[in-house]
Amino acid sequence: MNIRDIAKLAGVSPSTVSKVMNGKDRDISEETKKKVLQVIEEENYVPYFRFLEKDGIKSRLIGLIVKRKNRERENIVLAAEQSAKEKGYGIVIGYVDSEDEIEDLAEEMAKKKVSGLLVDSTKRINGGRLGNAIVYINETKEFEEKEKTVVYYRMSEASKLATEQLLNAGHQKIACIFCEGDKSILNGYRLAMQSAGQKEQPVWIYEGKSNGEIEKYGIQQVLSENVTAVVCGTPEIACCVCKVIERSRTAIPNELSLISVGDDKILSLIGCGITAIRLPSEKMMAAAVEYLTEMIQDEKQIEVARRLQSTVSERESIMEPAQGKQGEPIVIVGSMNMDVTIEGARIPVAGETQRANRVYIYAGGKGANQAVGVGKLGGQVYMIGCLGNDMEGKQIYAGLLENQVRMDGVLFDSAFPTGKAYINVDEQGESSIVIYPGANKKLNINQIRRCKYLFEKAKYCLLSLEIPEVVVEYTLKFCRQNHTEVILKPSPSDEIKEELLSEITYLVPNEKELHTLVPGDKGLEEKAEILRRKGIKNVIVTLGSKGCYLRNDEFSIYFEGTGFEPVDTTGGADAFISAMTVYLSEGKDLLHAIEFAIYASGISVTRYGVQPALPDRKAVDIYEDEIHSKYDEKRKEWK
Repeated sequence: MNIRDIAKLAGVSPSTVSKVMNGKDRDISEETKKKVLQVIEEENYVPYFRFLEKDGIKSRLIGLIVKRKNRERENIVLAAEQSAKEKGYGIVIGYVDSEDEIEDLAEEMAKKKVSGLLVDSTKRINGGRLGNAIVYINETKEFEEKEKTVVYYRMSEASKLATEQLLNAGHQKIACIFCEGDKSILNGYRLAMQSAGQKEQPVWIYEGKSNGEIEKYGIQQVLSENVTAVVCGTPEIACCVCKVIERSRTAIPNELSLISVGDDKILSLIGCGITAIRLPSEKMMAAAVEYLTEMIQDEKQIEVARRLQSTVSERESIMEPAQGKQGEPIVIVGSMNMDVTIEGARIPVAGETQRANRVYIYAGGKGANQAVGVGKLGGQVYMIGCLGNDMEGKQIYAGLLENQVRMDGVLFDSAFPTGKAYINVDEQGESSIVIYPGANKKLNINQIRRCKYLFEKAKYCLLSLEIPEVVVEYTLKFCRQNHTEVILKPSPSDEIKEELLSEITYLVPNEKELHTLVPGDKGLEEKAEILRRKGIKNVIVTLGSKGCYLRNDEFSIYFEGTGFEPVDTTGGADAFISAMTVYLSEGKDLLHAIEFAIYASGISVTRYGVQPALPDRKAVDIYEDEIHSKYDEKRKEWK
């Protein structure tokens, strides 16, 4: 922009513009003079501000001075530019390494004829002619009272809020990792812990000189202390923690909860997302620009200290601590299907056509159902199986993740579609099922081997027979090598080789499956004993609404049902076996686990579908007193 451009916009000659700017305008009309000055102001014609000031014209420029070490520097600059633009102002940006450099930079900006300053400082500066048009921005309340106009938030409050999120979720052993000199993070963490009556340990705290040092030493230090959650001082530290725990096969949030002080787009892309405390830098700059432009336009000082609050960006990285809720790890090897449930008056027989009353489509498969059942009840669960690389497979995968199932062992196969199950349900809630295995039959031994680390730390393996027989046999032997106890749900259409029975710790058939495994006229108790003598340590026969029967070295005992009215029994067995496994994983004895499982199963059959019908822990814990009472009766009965 030059004089000729100004002249063209004003509709006058360049010499007229020159005369106006140099004060030689006695022969120029007031109307023309006003027109020229208006164009100069609108176009922010900087080189001649020393002339324009004589006529009271203010520039449309704001100076912004930011410390290079300010962690929110980028957000501050972007927010300031946007807010200033909305007000019709431009921004002149300057960076300093320390507060000692701020006054010199402010003087330089004054020479550039900025109309006001936004200053990142805890100390008042001598702004010269701009003294009444300065707004200070801070991330602490430790600023001088001489700073008449201040917009700030407190980093310590953000850290306190982060720690409180973890405390509210039930965590007590909480680590804090932050960068050197960032004491506000530590102060907020300590304040939250003290307010909650929790005493932090020195080894839970790590102050690192760099992200590299934190990744190499700090994270390992705090994780070695069996903490259940970590407050990360920055989003970068949160990324480092995720990187380290991925190598150690630690699951977020199942085994470790995580929160970041400060938010970043990358945190929404890691795993299921990392919960973060969003610092109010954008709101701070919007308020600061608002105050400053008002001061510039009204030519008066505003005296205010405005405090802004940080907010929580909720994602999926915080849950109740594993020590407080979860027992030993549980690995599940089994099928994953999409279930089509058809409800009618009765189950059709050969040659019969019926009209369906309702049709439901839900994710299913014994493996997936049991995984969801364990996850909903608070178990620490890992899935191994195979899905088709199709929309249904992705829906099943997403549903398992939502129910806190760790998907380490799940693969997608492009050659076969996701498995299907077609389920007919009659008015009494009884069902019959036709299964198309699809991608389930692609599950192979190599996939089991790749998941060796899961079996090494798992206490229990839930195994079903809707997968290739060779995989079932290999998994049984693999579990024995790793001292993992097998809980197996048989299928009426599949047989188990007799030499493999001794590999099973808990066999959970229904009556029909029991008679398939042990044909003949003998009674239920005798057939259960036959299986026990063949090497199975515990035989638990589910009896639908009647309850179940247990046979092992110590007990031959029946358990009553709940009396709940069933509407769909399809998922009852999966609910039973999931609940029993969760209680066993938490250290409960078998009788207690079975009573718990009966109630979980009873709740599930009062609902339609399988996975949607599986109860969460709160639903079953409503009956905790009844469960415990029945358990006590059983213990007394066998003393």
